[in-house]
Amino acid sequence: MKTRFYDNMKAVWAVCACMAAFPACTDMMETDSTTVVFEDGNRLDSPNDSLYSALGILSQVQRLGDRYVLLGELRGDLMTATTDADVDIQEVSNFSVSADNEYASFRDYYNVINNCNYALTRMDTSIVFYEDRVMVPEYVAIKTLRAWTYWQLGLAAGTVSWMEEPVLDLEGALQEHPQKNLDELATLLIDDLTPHIGVRALDYGTVDGLESRKMFIPIDVMLGDLYLYLGRYADAATAYYRYIDWRSLTLSANGNYWQNANRTSLLIGFQSTYASASSSEVLATLAYSTRANAWHPRLLGWTMSETPALVPSASFMDDMTRATHYYAAENSVSTIQGFFTGDLRGQIEYANGTTAGISYGEAWIGDYRGTAILKFYNLASAGGGASVSDPDNEAFGSYPVIRNLPVLRTPHVYLRLAEALNRYGRPATAFAVLAYGLNKTTLANTARVPACERTGEAFLDFTEDRWDGNVGTATRGRGRAIGFPTSDFLIPDYTPYDTVQVENDETGELKDSVFITHDAGRLAAAKADSIEYVENLIVDEMAAETAFEGNRFFDLMRIARHRGQWPAWAAEKVAVRFGDGAEAIRSRLQNEDAWFLR
Repeated sequence: MKTRFYDNMKAVWAVCACMAAFPACTDMMETDSTTVVFEDGNRLDSPNDSLYSALGILSQVQRLGDRYVLLGELRGDLMTATTDADVDIQEVSNFSVSADNEYASFRDYYNVINNCNYALTRMDTSIVFYEDRVMVPEYVAIKTLRAWTYWQLGLAAGTVSWMEEPVLDLEGALQEHPQKNLDELATLLIDDLTPHIGVRALDYGTVDGLESRKMFIPIDVMLGDLYLYLGRYADAATAYYRYIDWRSLTLSANGNYWQNANRTSLLIGFQSTYASASSSEVLATLAYSTRANAWHPRLLGWTMSETPALVPSASFMDDMTRATHYYAAENSVSTIQGFFTGDLRGQIEYANGTTAGISYGEAWIGDYRGTAILKFYNLASAGGGASVSDPDNEAFGSYPVIRNLPVLRTPHVYLRLAEALNRYGRPATAFAVLAYGLNKTTLANTARVPACERTGEAFLDFTEDRWDGNVGTATRGRGRAIGFPTSDFLIPDYTPYDTVQVENDETGELKDSVFITHDAGRLAAAKADSIEYVENLIVDEMAAETAFEGNRFFDLMRIARHRGQWPAWAAEKVAVRFGDGAEAIRSRLQNEDAWFLR
C-alpha cells in the first residue's frame, strides 16, 4: 500500500478547529507493509499539508496504545497475565518472550518514526505569515512525537536503529543504521529537542469531539523524562517546572474522600480525572475515532471478560489494602478523626464490608467471580462513543470502545518533579508534593520544608497565589489528614543536631538546648537516608495514583538506576507478584537483557 501525506486532501485552515476532521484521517497513514513509497518532489509547504501530516502520523501512533500499556505494566509489579491470556501476553508477563511474539515486532514503531522523518524532511518551516513562522509548531510537534515513539521503542527493545531520514524499505534500513542503547538514545533526543524549547504548542481546536492539543506530547515533559533517566536532576526539574509554570498546573483535590467517620458515605472524584478526555488533569492522550469499526485499544476486552487476560497483581492489592488512611472532615485543619486502612484509589471498603471498585474491584461477568481492572472500563464508559460487541466476550455483552488513552496526567508531572527534586537533594520539598502540596503555605512552614532547602532555584518557586490550590498527591486516596501534625506520614528530620546542657547565666540552672551541626559527613549520610526514604514513598505513590497507565516499568527502571542498583532493585520489586515463583524470576531478571524484547 502506498502511504502518502496529502493525496487529494482538501481542507480549509480557518475551519479546522471546528470540523470533525479526525474520522476522515484515522486510516490515512495505516500500512500493512514495511515498504513506504513517497511522492517525489512533494513538499509540505502549506498549513493544510502540515495539518494532515500531523493527523496522519497520529493515526499510526494509535496502534501503539495497547503496547504502551502492556509493555509498561506487564514488566512491572502492578499487573499480571492470567492463564487465559494469549501466549504472547503471558510471555511478556513472565519475561520469556519468544522470537515470533507479536510484541517483539517493532514495525509499528518504525513506521511512525519513518513517516515523522518524511514530514520533517519535506516540511518548509521558513514560511512566514504575519511575522509568524506558521509551520514551526507542526514541525516541533512531529519531532516530539518521533522522540516519544523512539523512547517507547527503546524502553521495549533496549536498543534502537537510529534513523533521521525517510527510507523506502524499513526491513533493509534497520540492518544498516547504527544501533543506540538507551543512554545514547536519550542524549540524541535531548540534543534534537532542546533547540525548540518555547515554541508555541500545536492546537487545532476540537477534532472529533476531542481537544487536539492533548493529542501531542509536551516537549518539556519529554525532555524531563529523558533528563530524569540520565540522572540530570536539575535539568529534569527545570523542564517539568517549565511545563507546570506554562500551564499553571495544580494538583486538585479531585480524589476519593470519606464523608463521615463511620465510612458509610463517600465522595468520588478520582475516576473522572483519569477517564474523561475533557478532564483538566489529562494532558496528553492517544486519540481514537468514534467509529466502532476503526482501530481501538483491546484493553477493555482483555480485562472485562469471563476469562480475563489481565488482572491486578495480588501483591499490589495487598499493599493498597494495608495503607493507612487518615480521615478528617473537610473543614478540619488539624485534628485526625479516624485512622482506617486502605487507599481509596484502589478498591473501597465500606464499614459494612461491601466494596466499590475504583482502579480495580470485584467483578461478576458470566461465570467469572474475581477482581478486574476497572480503569479501562471507566475510560471507555466516559468517552467510548459507539458500543460494540465482542464475539469472544459474550458474557460481558456490549461495551463502549476506548476513544482516549491517557499517556500523561498532572499527577505524573508532579510525581516526576518530586523524584527529580528528591535526587537533587531536596527530600523535604519532594515529600511535600506527596503530603501537603507545593504552595506558599507549605514552603513558608520550616517544619515541613527546612530553610536549607529553599536555595532559590526557579523550579522551587511555588509562592504565587495560583499555586494555592495544590494538594498532596497522597491526600487524594489516603485522606485529607495525611499531612496533619498528628499523622505518622512524616519525613524524619535529616538535619543532624546535638543536645547539650547550657547553664543559665542568672539562675545557674542547666537546661537542654539543641544545636544544629554542620558536620558534612553526618549531614550527607542523614540526607542520603532521607532521599531513599522519600523515594520509596514516591514509588508507592506512583503505583497508587497512576496504576495500569503504562508507566510502571519505566518508573522501576529509573529508580533502580538512581540507586545504582539496576536491574537488581527492580527485580526485587517485580518478583513479589510471582508468589512461590519469585526466586526464579528474581534470578532471571538479574540479567538486563531479560527485561527487553529482543
